[in-house]
Amino acid sequence: MTVKRTPLHTRNINIQGFQRDDGLWEVEGVLEDTKGYPFSLEDRGLIEIGDFLHRMTLTLVFDDSFTIRDVRAEMHNTPYADCSGAEPQYKELIGLQIKKGWMDKAKVALGRTTSCTHLTEMLPPLATAALQTIRGYKLNFEPNYASGSEERQTVRNTCHGFRDGGRAQQLLWPQVNEQESKA
Repeated sequence: MTVKRTPLHTRNINIQGFQRDDGLWEVEGVLEDTKGYPFSLEDRGLIEIGDFLHRMTLTLVFDDSFTIRDVRAEMHNTPYADCSGAEPQYKELIGLQIKKGWMDKAKVALGRTTSCTHLTEMLPPLATAALQTIRGYKLNFEPNYASGSEERQTVRNTCHGFRDGGRAQQLLWPQVNEQESKA
């Protein structure tokens, strides 16, 4: 049975990864919220259907070690006039390394009342995109990258696909699987 639904809220997040000419990498996330009905805000007036309630961009620039070298936060559309005051706080992420547990450090660096909930919510998918940006590129264009033990240890047992004995491990590290089965 189909139930009629009325769209009330849409959130779109688009994340892209880039290789830069200066040897660094970037991931850029754009978050856009719209409503399915018109409404008014004290600081902005009438927001029509499809107009952005939130439209913001967060860009992380990082090196091969996943250390953040620069951050750009831009809040193009927000519900309140002072929301964009949180943009500079994201520079506090510079120097952090994207790795297991990094979000705890990021949240401390950003603070709750000095940052933006929506920008901060983009950090985990930006981190995933950072890993996929570098690893995807290196797996395809650097022949010895996949065979490295550091790469294997980084992804080992992080999901079903990279579990010990799984298909990815068999294809990417067959020599390790043979050594482990002999041990």
